Amino acid sequence: MIHPTLMTEITGAGRVAATVCGVRAALRGVVVTGALALAPSWAGGQAVVSSGPQRATRAQLAELVGQLERTVASGAKGAARDRAAAALAATRTRLQQGDFRVGDRFVVTVRQDSVRSDTVDVRDSLRVSVLNLPELRLAGVLRAELDEQMSAHLARYLRNVEVRTRVLTRISILGAVLRPGFYYAAPDRPISDLLMLAGGPAVNANLSELEVSRGPLKVLRAKESKKAVKDGRTLEQLDVQSGDDVRIPEKRTINWQLVIQLFFILSSLLFAFVNFLQWYYGRDEG
Repeated sequence: MIHPTLMTEITGAGRVAATVCGVRAALRGVVVTGALALAPSWAGGQAVVSSGPQRATRAQLAELVGQLERTVASGAKGAARDRAAAALAATRTRLQQGDFRVGDRFVVTVRQDSVRSDTVDVRDSLRVSVLNLPELRLAGVLRAELDEQMSAHLARYLRNVEVRTRVLTRISILGAVLRPGFYYAAPDRPISDLLMLAGGPAVNANLSELEVSRGPLKVLRAKESKKAVKDGRTLEQLDVQSGDDVRIPEKRTINWQLVIQLFFILSSLLFAFVNFLQWYYGRDEG
């Protein structure tokens, strides 16, 4: 017979072990849960598909692929399976082609004897040049791998070099702003700050209905933007990517001049109709 005190200790140890297992399982699911939570923004059968967090590592994306493959193979039906299949295709493409496209831009900070910074544009064939050194090709490179790739590249030509990179998001800011156009913003910048990049909101700007679009799809809808701005959500948290459009609509105003004109037109028609009825029935009585 087991002593009651020993039984209590055994039970407690079992609970701790179960808790640890639960935490590990939760951690394994963080990447998948985060990706699928960001991915499906459905509207009329269309979804904005995310291939995982923007700074996900290759190992995290590989684990995500495995999870999505199991979801697709499990026999799930309807929207859940479609979301998983779309996210699986997007993640596989990302692992093959990397995160960088022509026109992307990032800032490289090089610390050696002094600190130097260079703004780098991704050109044709996904090549970049830093500090007038030979070019580096970024085909297949993820954002999470950029520091490592850039450090290894610069170490071939510079000694005792320390490298940090900061990828920028290329977006167009349209609508009721003072200077609409294309801008580069840091992914950790709150979406509300984008208005200042474009010179600030116009007088007739409707800030509570800001929208973010990716082609015909909506990344952030007007009904969700007010909370996103209030909570200080960043571009990365909202999965805003290079090439997305940020639009600030104008306030809906009533054209009182047109309303008055319509009122007088309708009043005149009503008056004419009443006079016609009076004449018509008066003629029969006569």
